[in-house]
Amino acid sequence: MRWRRLFQGIAVAAVAMLFASACLSEEGGGGGGGGGEAEAGDKQIEIMYGFGGDQSKGFEQGMAEFIQSSGINIKFTDASQSFDTLIRPRVQGNNPPDIALFPQPGLMLDFAKQGKLQDLGGMLNMDSLRASLVPGILDTGTLEGKTYGVPMSMNVKSLVWYPKKAFEAKGYKTPTTIAELEALTNQIKADGTTPWCVGLESAAATGWVGTDWIEEFVLRYGGPEKYDQWVRHEIPFNDPVVVQAGQEFEKLALADGNVFGGRKGVVAANFATAMNPMFQDPPKCLLHRQGNFITQKGFITEKVRQNLDEEVGVFLLPSTDASSKPVLGGGDLAGAFTNDDDTKKAIEFMTSPTFNGGTKEASYISPHKTFDISLYPTETAKALTKLAYESTVFRFDGSDTMPGSVGAGSFWKGMTAWISGQKNLEDTLKDIEDSWPS
Repeated sequence: MRWRRLFQGIAVAAVAMLFASACLSEEGGGGGGGGGEAEAGDKQIEIMYGFGGDQSKGFEQGMAEFIQSSGINIKFTDASQSFDTLIRPRVQGNNPPDIALFPQPGLMLDFAKQGKLQDLGGMLNMDSLRASLVPGILDTGTLEGKTYGVPMSMNVKSLVWYPKKAFEAKGYKTPTTIAELEALTNQIKADGTTPWCVGLESAAATGWVGTDWIEEFVLRYGGPEKYDQWVRHEIPFNDPVVVQAGQEFEKLALADGNVFGGRKGVVAANFATAMNPMFQDPPKCLLHRQGNFITQKGFITEKVRQNLDEEVGVFLLPSTDASSKPVLGGGDLAGAFTNDDDTKKAIEFMTSPTFNGGTKEASYISPHKTFDISLYPTETAKALTKLAYESTVFRFDGSDTMPGSVGAGSFWKGMTAWISGQKNLEDTLKDIEDSWPS
Protein backbone atom coordinates (compact mmCIF):
# COMPACT_ATOMS: atom_id res chain seq x y z
CA MET A 1 0.00 0.00 0.00
CA ARG A 2 1.28 3.44 -0.91
CA TRP A 3 1.41 4.82 2.66
CA ARG A 4 1.29 8.54 1.85
CA ARG A 5 -2.14 8.10 0.29
CA LEU A 6 -3.48 7.48 3.79
CA PHE A 7 -2.70 10.95 5.13
CA GLN A 8 -3.50 13.18 2.22
CA GLY A 9 -6.89 14.32 3.45
CA ILE A 10 -10.05 14.62 1.43
CA ALA A 11 -9.65 14.70 -2.34
CA VAL A 12 -10.25 18.05 -3.97
CA ALA A 13 -13.81 18.58 -5.18
CA ALA A 14 -12.85 19.98 -8.55
CA VAL A 15 -9.74 19.99 -10.71
CA ALA A 16 -8.62 23.24 -12.32
CA MET A 17 -7.77 22.63 -15.94
CA LEU A 18 -4.72 24.70 -16.84
CA PHE A 19 -4.24 24.91 -20.59
CA ALA A 20 -0.66 26.01 -21.17
CA SER A 21 -0.27 26.45 -24.90
CA ALA A 22 3.46 25.78 -24.74
CA CYS A 23 2.67 22.18 -23.78
CA LEU A 24 0.01 21.50 -26.41
CA SER A 25 0.36 20.08 -29.89
CA GLU A 26 -1.64 18.06 -32.36
CA GLU A 27 0.38 15.00 -31.40
CA GLY A 28 -0.87 15.05 -27.83
CA GLY A 29 0.91 17.79 -25.93
CA GLY A 30 3.62 16.40 -23.73
CA GLY A 31 2.81 12.81 -24.58
CA GLY A 32 3.88 10.57 -27.36
CA GLY A 33 6.71 8.51 -25.94
CA GLY A 34 8.75 9.28 -28.99
CA GLY A 35 12.18 9.60 -27.46
CA GLY A 36 13.51 11.42 -30.54
CA GLU A 37 15.68 14.52 -30.70
CA ALA A 38 14.94 16.86 -27.79
CA GLU A 39 13.43 20.23 -28.63
CA ALA A 40 14.75 23.53 -27.32
CA GLY A 41 13.18 24.49 -23.99
CA ASP A 42 11.62 27.79 -22.96
CA LYS A 43 13.15 27.84 -19.44
CA GLN A 44 9.77 26.93 -17.90
CA ILE A 45 8.75 23.48 -16.67
CA GLU A 46 6.13 22.04 -14.34
CA ILE A 47 6.75 19.15 -11.95
CA MET A 48 3.77 17.40 -10.32
CA TYR A 49 4.21 15.10 -7.35
CA GLY A 50 2.12 13.17 -4.84
CA PHE A 51 3.93 14.00 -1.61
CA GLY A 52 3.29 16.94 0.69
CA GLY A 53 4.50 18.40 3.97
CA ASP A 54 8.17 18.06 4.87
CA GLN A 55 9.00 15.89 1.86
CA SER A 56 7.59 18.50 -0.51
CA LYS A 57 9.66 21.14 1.24
CA GLY A 58 12.78 18.97 1.06
CA PHE A 59 12.29 18.25 -2.64
CA GLU A 60 11.85 21.92 -3.54
CA GLN A 61 14.95 22.82 -1.54
CA GLY A 62 16.83 20.06 -3.36
CA MET A 63 15.84 21.53 -6.73
CA ALA A 64 16.86 25.09 -5.75
CA GLU A 65 20.44 24.48 -6.86
CA PHE A 66 19.21 23.32 -10.27
CA ILE A 67 16.99 26.37 -10.72
CA GLN A 68 19.87 28.69 -9.89
CA SER A 69 22.47 26.97 -12.08
CA SER A 70 20.23 26.28 -15.08
CA GLY A 71 18.08 29.41 -15.15
CA ILE A 72 15.05 27.17 -15.65
CA ASN A 73 11.99 28.19 -13.67
CA ILE A 74 10.01 25.34 -12.09
CA LYS A 75 6.34 25.34 -11.19
CA PHE A 76 5.92 22.83 -8.34
CA THR A 77 2.45 21.28 -8.28
CA ASP A 78 1.61 19.49 -5.03
CA ALA A 79 -1.00 16.83 -5.86
CA SER A 80 -0.83 15.13 -2.48
CA GLN A 81 -4.60 15.32 -1.96
CA SER A 82 -5.05 12.61 -4.58
CA PHE A 83 -2.30 12.25 -7.17
CA ASP A 84 -4.10 9.83 -9.47
CA THR A 85 -7.38 11.77 -9.62
CA LEU A 86 -5.54 15.05 -10.22
CA ILE A 87 -3.15 13.92 -12.94
CA ARG A 88 -5.58 11.82 -15.01
CA PRO A 89 -7.72 14.77 -16.23
CA ARG A 90 -4.57 16.77 -16.93
CA VAL A 91 -3.29 14.04 -19.24
CA GLN A 92 -6.70 13.38 -20.77
CA GLY A 93 -7.12 17.12 -21.35
CA ASN A 94 -3.84 17.22 -23.26
CA ASN A 95 -2.28 19.41 -20.57
CA PRO A 96 0.12 17.17 -18.61
CA PRO A 97 2.98 18.50 -16.48
CA ASP A 98 6.40 18.26 -18.05
CA ILE A 99 7.53 15.86 -15.32
CA ALA A 100 5.46 13.77 -12.91
CA LEU A 101 6.83 11.95 -9.88
CA PHE A 102 4.63 8.85 -9.75
CA PRO A 103 3.99 7.13 -6.39
CA GLN A 104 2.23 4.28 -8.24
CA PRO A 105 4.03 2.48 -11.08
CA GLY A 106 0.74 1.01 -12.29
CA LEU A 107 -0.65 4.46 -13.06
CA MET A 108 2.59 5.51 -14.73
CA LEU A 109 2.66 2.44 -16.97
CA ASP A 110 -0.99 3.05 -17.91
CA PHE A 111 0.11 6.37 -19.40
CA ALA A 112 3.08 4.69 -21.07
CA LYS A 113 0.75 2.18 -22.75
CA GLN A 114 -1.30 5.11 -24.04
CA GLY A 115 1.82 6.61 -25.64
CA LYS A 116 1.76 9.62 -23.33
CA LEU A 117 5.16 9.24 -21.66
CA GLN A 118 8.64 9.62 -23.09
CA ASP A 119 11.08 6.71 -23.24
CA LEU A 120 13.76 7.93 -20.85
CA GLY A 121 16.34 5.79 -22.61
CA GLY A 122 16.76 8.75 -24.96
CA MET A 123 17.31 11.20 -22.11
CA LEU A 124 19.34 9.39 -19.46
CA ASN A 125 22.36 7.09 -19.26
CA MET A 126 20.62 3.90 -18.14
CA ASP A 127 23.83 1.90 -17.74
CA SER A 128 25.21 4.48 -15.33
CA LEU A 129 21.94 4.64 -13.39
CA ARG A 130 21.69 0.88 -13.13
CA ALA A 131 25.20 0.75 -11.67
CA SER A 132 24.42 3.21 -8.87
CA LEU A 133 20.79 2.39 -8.05
CA VAL A 134 19.64 -0.23 -5.54
CA PRO A 135 19.50 -3.53 -7.51
CA GLY A 136 16.14 -4.11 -9.20
CA ILE A 137 14.58 -0.72 -8.50
CA LEU A 138 15.04 0.48 -12.09
CA ASP A 139 12.96 -2.47 -13.34
CA THR A 140 9.86 -0.92 -11.80
CA GLY A 141 9.58 1.74 -14.50
CA THR A 142 10.16 -0.48 -17.53
CA LEU A 143 7.68 -1.75 -20.10
CA GLU A 144 8.53 -3.86 -23.13
CA GLY A 145 12.20 -2.97 -22.88
CA LYS A 146 11.69 0.78 -22.52
CA THR A 147 12.13 2.82 -19.35
CA TYR A 148 9.37 5.31 -18.57
CA GLY A 149 10.13 6.03 -14.94
CA VAL A 150 13.35 6.40 -12.94
CA PRO A 151 13.25 6.55 -9.12
CA MET A 152 14.24 9.80 -7.43
CA SER A 153 13.30 8.61 -3.94
CA MET A 154 12.51 5.33 -2.23
CA ASN A 155 11.02 3.98 0.97
CA VAL A 156 11.81 0.70 2.69
CA LYS A 157 9.14 -1.62 4.03
CA SER A 158 11.09 -4.78 4.88
CA LEU A 159 12.05 -3.58 8.34
CA VAL A 160 11.49 -5.18 11.75
CA TRP A 161 11.57 -2.74 14.67
CA TYR A 162 12.25 -3.58 18.30
CA PRO A 163 12.58 -1.72 21.63
CA LYS A 164 16.35 -1.66 21.94
CA LYS A 165 16.71 -1.66 25.73
CA ALA A 166 14.25 -4.47 26.44
CA PHE A 167 15.46 -6.54 23.48
CA GLU A 168 19.12 -6.29 24.39
CA ALA A 169 18.47 -6.81 28.10
CA LYS A 170 17.20 -10.29 27.22
CA GLY A 171 20.29 -11.01 25.16
CA TYR A 172 18.33 -11.53 21.95
CA LYS A 173 20.20 -11.45 18.62
CA THR A 174 18.81 -10.11 15.36
CA PRO A 175 18.01 -12.99 12.97
CA THR A 176 19.51 -13.44 9.51
CA THR A 177 17.13 -16.15 8.17
CA ILE A 178 13.43 -16.91 8.40
CA ALA A 179 14.27 -19.97 10.51
CA GLU A 180 16.16 -17.77 12.97
CA LEU A 181 13.23 -15.32 13.05
CA GLU A 182 10.87 -18.18 13.88
CA ALA A 183 13.25 -19.30 16.64
CA LEU A 184 13.44 -15.75 18.03
CA THR A 185 9.64 -15.48 17.98
CA ASN A 186 9.33 -18.74 19.89
CA GLN A 187 12.00 -17.72 22.41
CA ILE A 188 10.31 -14.38 23.15
CA LYS A 189 7.01 -16.19 23.66
CA ALA A 190 8.62 -18.79 25.93
CA ASP A 191 10.15 -15.99 27.99
CA GLY A 192 6.70 -14.61 28.71
CA THR A 193 6.29 -11.72 26.25
CA THR A 194 3.99 -11.65 23.22
CA PRO A 195 6.42 -11.53 20.26
CA TRP A 196 4.63 -9.36 17.70
CA CYS A 197 2.57 -6.21 17.43
CA VAL A 198 0.61 -5.86 14.18
CA GLY A 199 -1.95 -3.20 13.24
CA LEU A 200 -4.26 -3.54 10.24
CA GLU A 201 -6.75 -0.70 10.76
CA SER A 202 -6.43 2.20 8.33
CA ALA A 203 -9.96 3.61 7.84
CA ALA A 204 -11.11 2.94 4.25
CA ALA A 205 -7.72 1.41 3.45
CA THR A 206 -7.85 -1.21 6.22
CA GLY A 207 -6.04 -4.34 5.10
CA TRP A 208 -3.04 -2.91 3.27
CA VAL A 209 -0.63 -3.96 6.03
CA GLY A 210 -1.69 -7.56 5.40
CA THR A 211 -0.90 -7.22 1.69
CA ASP A 212 2.62 -6.10 2.59
CA TRP A 213 3.20 -9.24 4.69
CA ILE A 214 2.10 -11.49 1.81
CA GLU A 215 4.27 -9.60 -0.67
CA GLU A 216 7.27 -9.84 1.66
CA PHE A 217 7.16 -13.62 1.79
CA VAL A 218 6.27 -14.13 -1.88
CA LEU A 219 9.46 -12.18 -2.65
CA ARG A 220 11.45 -14.28 -0.18
CA TYR A 221 10.12 -17.71 -1.10
CA GLY A 222 9.58 -17.13 -4.81
CA GLY A 223 12.39 -14.72 -5.61
CA PRO A 224 11.99 -11.64 -7.83
CA GLU A 225 11.02 -13.68 -10.90
CA LYS A 226 8.09 -15.42 -9.23
CA TYR A 227 7.12 -12.19 -7.49
CA ASP A 228 6.96 -10.34 -10.83
CA GLN A 229 4.90 -13.11 -12.41
CA TRP A 230 2.44 -12.94 -9.51
CA VAL A 231 2.11 -9.16 -9.59
CA ARG A 232 1.54 -9.23 -13.37
CA HIS A 233 -0.92 -12.14 -12.98
CA GLU A 234 1.17 -14.42 -15.16
CA ILE A 235 0.61 -17.01 -12.43
CA PRO A 236 -2.61 -17.29 -10.40
CA PHE A 237 -3.03 -15.07 -7.38
CA ASN A 238 -3.39 -18.24 -5.29
CA ASP A 239 -0.26 -19.92 -6.68
CA PRO A 240 1.40 -22.29 -4.16
CA VAL A 241 4.12 -19.73 -3.40
CA VAL A 242 1.44 -17.25 -2.29
CA VAL A 243 -0.18 -19.89 -0.09
CA GLN A 244 3.26 -20.57 1.41
CA ALA A 245 3.73 -16.83 2.04
CA GLY A 246 0.39 -16.60 3.84
CA GLN A 247 1.12 -19.67 5.92
CA GLU A 248 4.46 -18.22 7.03
CA PHE A 249 2.85 -14.96 8.12
CA GLU A 250 0.14 -16.88 9.95
CA LYS A 251 2.64 -19.13 11.73
CA LEU A 252 4.98 -16.29 12.61
CA ALA A 253 2.74 -13.42 13.66
CA LEU A 254 -0.86 -14.63 13.90
CA ALA A 255 -0.59 -17.88 15.85
CA ASP A 256 -2.18 -18.00 19.30
CA GLY A 257 -0.03 -16.08 21.74
CA ASN A 258 2.19 -14.61 19.02
CA VAL A 259 0.44 -11.27 18.46
CA PHE A 260 -0.63 -8.59 20.94
CA GLY A 261 -4.43 -8.47 21.17
CA GLY A 262 -4.97 -11.64 19.14
CA ARG A 263 -6.18 -11.73 15.55
CA LYS A 264 -9.22 -9.56 16.22
CA GLY A 265 -6.98 -7.10 18.03
CA VAL A 266 -4.80 -6.90 14.91
CA VAL A 267 -7.76 -5.77 12.80
CA ALA A 268 -8.76 -3.15 15.38
CA ALA A 269 -5.25 -1.75 15.97
CA ASN A 270 -4.36 1.28 13.87
CA PHE A 271 -1.23 0.67 11.81
CA ALA A 272 0.28 4.09 12.65
CA THR A 273 0.43 3.47 16.40
CA ALA A 274 0.55 -0.35 16.49
CA MET A 275 4.21 -0.46 17.53
CA ASN A 276 3.73 1.78 20.59
CA PRO A 277 2.88 -1.06 23.03
CA MET A 278 6.46 -2.31 22.69
CA PHE A 279 7.65 0.78 24.57
CA GLN A 280 5.45 0.21 27.62
CA ASP A 281 6.95 -1.05 30.86
CA PRO A 282 6.99 -3.99 30.63
CA PRO A 283 6.76 -4.15 26.81
CA LYS A 284 3.64 -5.78 25.36
CA CYS A 285 5.57 -7.03 22.33
CA LEU A 286 9.12 -6.94 21.00
CA LEU A 287 8.79 -7.09 17.19
CA HIS A 288 6.95 -4.95 14.62
CA ARG A 289 7.31 -5.07 10.81
CA GLN A 290 6.69 -1.75 9.09
CA GLY A 291 8.26 0.78 6.72
CA ASN A 292 10.75 3.53 7.51
CA PHE A 293 7.94 6.10 7.61
CA ILE A 294 6.69 4.71 10.94
CA THR A 295 9.16 6.89 12.85
CA GLN A 296 7.64 10.17 11.72
CA LYS A 297 5.85 12.54 14.05
CA GLY A 298 2.36 11.42 15.04
CA PHE A 299 3.10 7.70 14.69
CA ILE A 300 5.42 6.47 17.42
CA THR A 301 5.22 8.33 20.73
CA GLU A 302 7.01 11.66 20.78
CA LYS A 303 9.17 10.61 23.72
CA VAL A 304 10.52 7.68 21.71
CA ARG A 305 10.81 9.70 18.51
CA GLN A 306 12.94 12.33 20.21
CA ASN A 307 15.33 9.60 21.42
CA LEU A 308 15.14 7.28 18.44
CA ASP A 309 18.72 6.05 18.45
CA GLU A 310 18.58 5.10 22.13
CA GLU A 311 15.08 3.59 22.10
CA VAL A 312 14.67 1.80 18.76
CA GLY A 313 16.53 -0.95 16.93
CA VAL A 314 15.85 -2.25 13.42
CA PHE A 315 16.80 -5.24 11.27
CA LEU A 316 15.91 -6.45 7.78
CA LEU A 317 13.08 -8.95 7.56
CA PRO A 318 15.18 -12.02 6.73
CA SER A 319 14.90 -14.42 3.83
CA THR A 320 15.43 -18.16 3.46
CA ASP A 321 19.22 -17.81 3.70
CA ALA A 322 21.49 -15.10 5.07
CA SER A 323 23.01 -14.25 1.68
CA SER A 324 19.63 -13.30 0.21
CA LYS A 325 18.53 -9.79 1.26
CA PRO A 326 15.46 -8.75 -0.75
CA VAL A 327 13.75 -5.44 0.02
CA LEU A 328 10.11 -4.55 -0.54
CA GLY A 329 9.34 -0.87 -0.74
CA GLY A 330 8.05 2.03 -2.75
CA GLY A 331 9.23 5.34 -4.11
CA ASP A 332 8.63 8.19 -6.50
CA LEU A 333 9.31 7.50 -10.18
CA ALA A 334 10.21 10.45 -12.40
CA GLY A 335 8.43 10.29 -15.76
CA ALA A 336 8.53 12.83 -18.59
CA PHE A 337 5.58 13.96 -20.70
CA THR A 338 7.66 16.42 -22.74
CA ASN A 339 10.89 15.94 -24.64
CA ASP A 340 12.88 19.17 -24.54
CA ASP A 341 16.21 20.31 -23.15
CA ASP A 342 14.68 21.75 -19.99
CA THR A 343 12.87 18.54 -19.09
CA LYS A 344 15.95 16.47 -19.88
CA LYS A 345 18.19 18.60 -17.65
CA ALA A 346 15.71 18.58 -14.75
CA ILE A 347 15.13 14.84 -14.83
CA GLU A 348 18.88 14.20 -15.08
CA PHE A 349 19.43 16.34 -11.99
CA MET A 350 16.75 14.82 -9.77
CA THR A 351 17.65 11.20 -10.65
CA SER A 352 21.40 11.68 -10.24
CA PRO A 353 23.34 9.82 -7.49
CA THR A 354 24.12 13.06 -5.65
CA PHE A 355 20.61 14.57 -5.61
CA ASN A 356 19.39 15.22 -2.07
CA GLY A 357 15.61 15.45 -1.88
CA GLY A 358 15.56 16.20 1.82
CA THR A 359 17.57 13.88 4.08
CA LYS A 360 16.54 15.98 7.04
CA GLU A 361 12.95 14.92 6.38
CA ALA A 362 11.99 11.62 8.02
CA SER A 363 10.70 9.81 4.96
CA TYR A 364 13.25 10.64 2.23
CA ILE A 365 15.77 8.04 1.13
CA SER A 366 17.90 8.31 -2.00
CA PRO A 367 17.53 5.22 -4.24
CA HIS A 368 21.25 5.32 -5.09
CA LYS A 369 23.38 2.91 -3.09
CA THR A 370 26.32 5.25 -3.71
CA PHE A 371 24.62 8.09 -1.82
CA ASP A 372 26.49 9.48 1.20
CA ILE A 373 24.86 7.77 4.20
CA SER A 374 26.41 10.32 6.59
CA LEU A 375 23.86 12.86 5.34
CA TYR A 376 21.00 11.06 7.08
CA PRO A 377 20.14 12.76 10.39
CA THR A 378 20.06 9.85 12.87
CA GLU A 379 21.93 6.60 13.41
CA THR A 380 18.61 4.80 12.98
CA ALA A 381 18.07 6.41 9.58
CA LYS A 382 21.61 5.53 8.57
CA ALA A 383 21.15 1.93 9.70
CA LEU A 384 17.91 1.29 7.81
CA THR A 385 19.26 3.03 4.71
CA LYS A 386 22.35 0.83 4.84
CA LEU A 387 20.06 -2.21 4.92
CA ALA A 388 18.41 -0.98 1.73
CA TYR A 389 21.72 -0.22 0.02
CA GLU A 390 23.08 -3.67 0.88
CA SER A 391 19.99 -5.44 -0.48
CA THR A 392 20.34 -8.08 -3.17
CA VAL A 393 17.15 -7.01 -4.97
CA PHE A 394 14.40 -4.39 -4.60
CA ARG A 395 10.78 -4.83 -5.60
CA PHE A 396 8.03 -2.25 -5.55
CA ASP A 397 4.94 -2.76 -3.41
CA GLY A 398 2.89 -5.30 -5.39
CA SER A 399 -0.57 -4.02 -4.48
CA ASP A 400 0.34 -0.61 -5.93
CA THR A 401 1.31 -2.26 -9.21
CA MET A 402 -1.73 -4.54 -9.53
CA PRO A 403 -5.04 -3.30 -10.99
CA GLY A 404 -6.72 -0.98 -8.50
CA SER A 405 -9.75 -3.23 -8.10
CA VAL A 406 -7.42 -5.92 -6.76
CA GLY A 407 -4.47 -4.11 -5.17
CA ALA A 408 -6.61 -1.52 -3.38
CA GLY A 409 -9.79 -3.58 -3.39
CA SER A 410 -10.20 -7.32 -3.09
CA PHE A 411 -6.64 -7.79 -1.75
CA TRP A 412 -7.20 -5.32 1.13
CA LYS A 413 -10.63 -6.73 1.92
CA GLY A 414 -9.43 -10.32 1.67
CA MET A 415 -6.59 -9.76 4.10
CA THR A 416 -8.98 -8.21 6.61
CA ALA A 417 -11.45 -11.10 6.35
CA TRP A 418 -8.70 -13.72 6.67
CA ILE A 419 -6.75 -12.12 9.50
CA SER A 420 -9.92 -11.51 11.52
CA GLY A 421 -10.83 -15.19 11.16
CA GLN A 422 -13.87 -14.75 8.92
CA LYS A 423 -12.28 -16.78 6.09
CA ASN A 424 -9.45 -19.27 5.76
CA LEU A 425 -6.35 -18.52 3.71
CA GLU A 426 -7.13 -20.75 0.73
CA ASP A 427 -10.65 -19.37 0.21
CA THR A 428 -9.37 -15.83 0.60
CA LEU A 429 -6.70 -16.21 -2.07
CA LYS A 430 -9.14 -17.94 -4.43
CA ASP A 431 -11.65 -15.10 -4.01
CA ILE A 432 -8.95 -12.57 -4.89
CA GLU A 433 -7.92 -14.64 -7.90
CA ASP A 434 -11.53 -14.71 -9.09
CA SER A 435 -11.76 -10.93 -8.71
CA TRP A 436 -8.89 -10.23 -11.12
CA PRO A 437 -10.27 -8.20 -14.08
CA SER A 438 -10.28 -10.02 -17.39
